[in-house]
Amino acid sequence: MTRHVRGIRSIPRRAHELIEAGRNLEQLIEDARRSGLVYTVPVLRDAVLGGLGIRRKREGSENVVVVGCACYGTLDAVWAAFHLLDNLGIDYTLLEKEYCCGAPMIAYQVRRGENRREADLAAKELIAMNINQARELGAKRILYLCSWCIYLARQFYPDCDVEQLYYLDKLDEPMRQASLRLSQPTGIAYFPGGQHRSWVYVPKRDWELNWSNYRAWLDQIDGLEVLDIPRYCCVIAPDAIFQYAQKYGMSTLVTPCMACYGRLQRRAPKGEQVKFLADLLLEALQSPK
Repeated sequence: MTRHVRGIRSIPRRAHELIEAGRNLEQLIEDARRSGLVYTVPVLRDAVLGGLGIRRKREGSENVVVVGCACYGTLDAVWAAFHLLDNLGIDYTLLEKEYCCGAPMIAYQVRRGENRREADLAAKELIAMNINQARELGAKRILYLCSWCIYLARQFYPDCDVEQLYYLDKLDEPMRQASLRLSQPTGIAYFPGGQHRSWVYVPKRDWELNWSNYRAWLDQIDGLEVLDIPRYCCVIAPDAIFQYAQKYGMSTLVTPCMACYGRLQRRAPKGEQVKFLADLLLEALQSPK
């Protein structure tokens, strides 16, 4: 689908080292407060999104999209996510200045086995800055492209007047009504993603994202054969995921989790392609009837 950015690779395997860049917790928090993002500067983020044809739209939209770390090394998935919204007629705008969700700070403390309270407080503060901007724009909801962003947003603001959603959840009704068809029979391996490491970020919760809904959309696609991969962890056992797909002759792996997509894309063996779920759905929507 996104041939124009296929050659751009994701960030290296030990991404946290690049993101931290030798900074301690206090420096990470201060840089996020000042610049909004811990992994780049706003002008570069805007340039990346602009290069993909994604720009801030008119005010008055009901939906604000928070891109998060997704614009750092997962460009195919970001392109597909926004163009799927466009194809389904879902309006959206972007924040003028987006703030980090705090996941890098929490991960920093967790990896060191240290108390995460300061990082949690920083995450709550930074997420509130995004919510306040969305509220000022008159938006009804924030759609997060990154799974870690939505887990933390829902953890700290469960009853917020601005609804907090993983962006796929906004697609539920239009996807159920959509006619989906691939131009030729296709087989994929489906990795459900995102359900192991989320407990590191949000260990005490009684809710989960709608992973079963995302999987159900695949059953609507004419011409698609799906192999469901067991819920391995893409951090601990990425090779097992690809080996399972290869065992059953599947050379395309699809996942609905942005974080898993980035990691699996970087670890994919020769001959294996990794797609974000939005990419496949967009292809099915655009296929000739």
